[in-house]
Order: sequence, then structure tokens, then C-alpha cells
Amino acid sequence: MSANLEVKQLLHMIPGFVKSKENSSNEEFFMAVAKARQEWYDAQNYFENVVESDLIDHAIYKMEAAKSKYMYMIKRARQCGIKMDI
Repeated sequence: MSANLEVKQLLHMIPGFVKSKENSSNEEFFMAVAKARQEWYDAQNYFENVVESDLIDHAIYKMEAAKSKYMYMIKRARQCGIKMDI
């Protein structure tokens, strides 16, 4: 399977990702990875700033989910031979 086909398949699995016909597949993928990384940072920030004890579990879940998504995308990029400066 070609790297471009795998990238396109991966893009379809990313919730909320809308493809732009103007960008190449790799450029779209880089944008999606950057978005996933930002979601992870935002979740970490939320965890660090949560003050309600009832929300701590939610913050942990959010942070771990965002981390898993980001790490999965990085792993798939490596498998597809996509080089990224992270």
C-alpha cells in the first residue's frame, strides 16, 4: 500500500478533520498531527488547572485520550515513511 493511500485512510479516521483539495496529503497530515498535539497540550493544561476534585478523573481521561491519539498518529507517520520535525 502506498504511503499516500495510507495517509488518506488515516485522515478519514481523525474526528473532525476536513480535507482541503488545495493541500497535498502530507501537508494535510502535518496539520492534523499539529492539531492533535495542540489538543494534547490543551488537555495537559486543563489537568494542571482543574480545581474541582470531581473533575480530576475527567481531566486525566481527556489528557490520556489526547496523548493516545497523538502518539498513534506519530506511529502511523513513521510506518508510512513520513518524516516530521516534532
